[in-house]
Amino acid sequence: MTADLLKLCDPAAYYNQFLSESIYPDGRSISRFRPIMLRMGVNGRSAGSSFARQGGATVTCNIEALLAPVSDAPIIMPIIQAAPNIPKNLVEDAMVMVNQLVAQNAFCTKDALKTAGGRLTWLLNLHIMILNVDGAICDALCTCIAGALVDLRLPDVCTDCEEDIPIDINKVKLSETFHHIEIVDIPVSSTFIVYEPPNEEVKILCDPVSELFRVAPNTVMIVVGNNARIHRISQSGICGDENTMRHMVEMAVGRQKVVAESMLKAKEAHLMREKE
Repeated sequence: MTADLLKLCDPAAYYNQFLSESIYPDGRSISRFRPIMLRMGVNGRSAGSSFARQGGATVTCNIEALLAPVSDAPIIMPIIQAAPNIPKNLVEDAMVMVNQLVAQNAFCTKDALKTAGGRLTWLLNLHIMILNVDGAICDALCTCIAGALVDLRLPDVCTDCEEDIPIDINKVKLSETFHHIEIVDIPVSSTFIVYEPPNEEVKILCDPVSELFRVAPNTVMIVVGNNARIHRISQSGICGDENTMRHMVEMAVGRQKVVAESMLKAKEAHLMREKE
């Protein structure tokens, strides 16, 4: 039986012949993540923007910044759209993750967006578009949002209104200089499959391709921030023992360091190009 026919007739047997050797069909080790492509500042008309390709998914994020009086209302509003061929349940899962991270102030605090002496705040509408998915969607989505926020630049705001007089937002003055906001954390999502091959030890599959989610539905998604801070762990199915989970957390922590450092270096390079 040819490899293509085996993959069609018995996907589990097809993938097991590779996974038993701790590799994917393309030769990548099961302990290695695929490369990330992140571009920041891709849309000059947005306050902040990014384009991310990670884990087989491609996502864009454009930030629209609006002024408003300080209140208890959310300051970051994710607006997620997706290409017609992307399953709705994947988009819904992504929305749950993003809303949870925003509620936890995982990217930036409310104070970081206050301006005009603390009397006004910037509200950020995150216009997110999921272009395609071949694997985990949340990994690319998390990186794309973080990249757009790292790229975000806002003008300083001042007003002549007395402190006891409500500010007319239409009359505030915006500076011609812009500044980046303080990013308190750079959350990075990592997705794994816990695979139990016949008569073999459990294997952890990093950054699996989409077909494997149907072959081995035991998945774990871990969102880690700076200093090994765990923002979120979600799992589906049987995901191994405590040692298996600990190993996945360690890999997610290592992955976060690499992605966060690369993102900050990309920001510095982008700023240098702006000065030239």
